[in-house]
Amino acid sequence: MKKYVETRVNGFTLIEILVALTIIGVLLTFVAPLVLNRPDQARNLKVKNDFSAIETAMILYRLDNGRFPNSDEGLKILVNKENASEGYLARAPIDPWGNSYKLYFDASGSVQIRSAGPDGVFDETGNSDDKISKKIQ
Repeated sequence: MKKYVETRVNGFTLIEILVALTIIGVLLTFVAPLVLNRPDQARNLKVKNDFSAIETAMILYRLDNGRFPNSDEGLKILVNKENASEGYLARAPIDPWGNSYKLYFDASGSVQIRSAGPDGVFDETGNSDDKISKKIQ
């Protein structure tokens, strides 16, 4: 007569797998908002870096010419299309939403750089999503 030996296969039970998936799901509820918010953070960082580059270019322009570009010249005067090495900027910067930056002048002679933000519309009231640099004097 043959003896049957009971062999047990090692593995995970259904309950163990469900517990592991539940733990992963709970952890994802905390991590997902941080990971999914990264594109907005990257866009805001690009705007900040563009503001810094434009501000530096404007200060260099003022050192060479004794004044900031006026409203008619705008940012175009900072770019030399024929020879990028002779301009203050290699090319006219575009914000992360595909719009050009604009210069705004106030009565005191200071300048601000503005991006229209995600909606693509410049709003003078200050109640919009526009991104605005610090004042350059």
